[in-house]
Amino acid sequence: MADDIMAIERTRLSLVNGSRNMALILDKLRSIDANEMANIRNIVKNIDVESDAMKTKEALRLVAEIRDVDVFIFAQDIVDLMKHIESSQEQLDVYIKAFRKLV
Repeated sequence: MADDIMAIERTRLSLVNGSRNMALILDKLRSIDANEMANIRNIVKNIDVESDAMKTKEALRLVAEIRDVDVFIFAQDIVDLMKHIESSQEQLDVYIKAFRKLV
């Protein structure tokens, strides 16, 4: 019985550590400064402005290719990742509480 309780407690503590690590990841993702995102938007605007002055077909083709692959559109991925982590934390909390009840 004691071994069982110790294994349960170790598992619960592992889940708590996992949740804390997820919280650290979220803090880091949230710390992405609005200025950094504004800088990316300015880069995209600059590319658009510069492409208006370009005459070389190869350069214009490259700019069009950059736009097609959405090189600078990644903010939504961060938001999705944050939502997924938050959801995972909620699920972990349920399991942590369930393991706590077993001890």
